[in-house]
Amino acid sequence: MPEPGIWAASAVTALSSLAVLAPCGLPLALGCRRLWRLRYRRAAWIAGIGLGAVSVAASVVAGLLGPVAIAIYAVVLSLPVWAASWWLARRA
Repeated sequence: MPEPGIWAASAVTALSSLAVLAPCGLPLALGCRRLWRLRYRRAAWIAGIGLGAVSVAASVVAGLLGPVAIAIYAVVLSLPVWAASWWLARRA
């Protein structure tokens, strides 16, 4: 029978990992929001769905490396949306 304290230690470890991973979706979401505000609504939806699916698949692979790798993958995979939004904002 496992010790009662092991559950508390596991919960603390899991919560610390989740604290790093919780904001990982923000770069992509904020980039898509910027496209939406620039009135490129269809592009925002396409980028959010497409890169969101790629980010989930990449997070599964990056999960083997740890939570920091997942955060790095999320930021790198949101860069195309940010680049497009900056380019479209300058063009308009």
